Amino acid sequence: MFKKKDNCTSIQEIVERNTGMKIEKFLESQKNPYIKNLKEAVALLLQHKQEPIHIIGDFDVDGISATLIMIYGLFMAGLSFQYRLPHRFSEGYGLSEKIIDEIQSGVVITVDNGISAHKAIKKAKEKGLTVIVTDHHQAVTQEDEILLPEADIIVNPSIEEESEFHSLCGAGIAYYFVKQLLGKDVIELLVMAAIATVADVVPLIGPNRALVKQGIEALNQGYGVPGLLSLLQVMNKEIINEDDFGFCIGPILNATGRLLDNGSEKTLSFLLMSSTNPKLEEVTQKFIDMNGCRKMITKKAIQQAEEDYKGDRPIVIYNPNLGEGIIGLVAGQFSEKYQCPVICFTKTKHGFLKGSGRSIPEIHLKNTLDKMQNLIVSYGGHAGAAGLSIKEENLDEFIKAFTQACGTIPPLCKDTFYDLSITEDELPNVMEQLKLYAPYGEGNNKILFHIRCNFKQNNFRKIGDGTHILHYSPSLKIIGYGKSAQFDALVEKYGFPEQLNCVGYLSESWFQNKCTYQLELVDFER
Repeated sequence: MFKKKDNCTSIQEIVERNTGMKIEKFLESQKNPYIKNLKEAVALLLQHKQEPIHIIGDFDVDGISATLIMIYGLFMAGLSFQYRLPHRFSEGYGLSEKIIDEIQSGVVITVDNGISAHKAIKKAKEKGLTVIVTDHHQAVTQEDEILLPEADIIVNPSIEEESEFHSLCGAGIAYYFVKQLLGKDVIELLVMAAIATVADVVPLIGPNRALVKQGIEALNQGYGVPGLLSLLQVMNKEIINEDDFGFCIGPILNATGRLLDNGSEKTLSFLLMSSTNPKLEEVTQKFIDMNGCRKMITKKAIQQAEEDYKGDRPIVIYNPNLGEGIIGLVAGQFSEKYQCPVICFTKTKHGFLKGSGRSIPEIHLKNTLDKMQNLIVSYGGHAGAAGLSIKEENLDEFIKAFTQACGTIPPLCKDTFYDLSITEDELPNVMEQLKLYAPYGEGNNKILFHIRCNFKQNNFRKIGDGTHILHYSPSLKIIGYGKSAQFDALVEKYGFPEQLNCVGYLSESWFQNKCTYQLELVDFER
């Protein structure tokens, strides 16, 4: 079952392969990339600083973080402003005509949205508003021509060749905007940009890598907005890494917005709470509990989708009873498992089908949807993820067109390919090497290790809800999420193993200021 990917013999070689960059270039610190229109956008805002300023964000971690960053930045600059997040279910993504109807005069500045808000921005300009768009999503295209909204100025590195780096997230752009506005770094805001960078799954290279690396260091030194620091304290998180950003903090900040129409507003209010607020710890626990509820709902949705799955690739899932905030999670799970593009639809109160899509590196999802505009009411996104709406009567035709537009999909691979084989004795040296090239994630993939591990029955137990396994030894903690059934089947067939061939990701696990090496299992065999 286990096969080595190629002939790479060191962690450095693997990083160079995964990033497509020579290690010297990869390690270059890019903390202040040139972003086209950034200085001009800040200057335009200051020209209108006596007018009402309206910050318009979005309802995911990136949009909430970007809004928070802009709120702090404008406050520190002494500017007067209001802010608004769209309601996920009743209003939909980003800047809308409804939001523009609420604004009578002044400046609209979008964060993590706006590049596809053509109608809303046209209405804003007709009302005499000044519009500044800061966004990272790809623009609407028609017959290979980029269509931009009629904003006064657009800051979007993904559409500008002149920008030095094209893959910042919305909060990253907001952070550099505020840095330009204030003429200095604000470390607490850098931390929020770092979390959003990981949560929004943009490539961890160049300035993004620098942001996340700095953000992890700063958070571990105690820098962060009070709500975030309270979250870490209640969860007893001692040392934070990029996995915590993506799999712990990000999901908690997202959960309320996935389940409640105005949930993103509640998350933003939580992050804006004062450290002296007596209710801070109580509110923190509610957000953690909400994420637990989100996990249960998602688990049931995925189980239902698995029962309905017919084996097609690419995959289009339709369940009219799914919550709109869950469809992206279902799509993500299916895309990872079945190694193909996936779109998951649910039915909205307005009669349309709302979908969320995830894709694989070989197939650019936004470009794929560009080929099907005649069947889509609205859409937006990038290579790996997208959101869209279609008419219910067009679902069958959409499925056929989507299958055709995706083209050839690589065959489903059932083998497990690892990057490097090591022994337990090599763990200290390997961990030090891993740290040199961290953080890992999109664009700098985590390295998958093969290691033959000693097992003792006394050191083994099931944890959580019984679906996870843990083996603890002085040199290595082995944890397998969702691996209980697979391990039981192995034991039933062969008895409890004295040794196990393991493939997984290595990290450090901290508890009571003590560090243990941890292997998170991807797969195992005798």
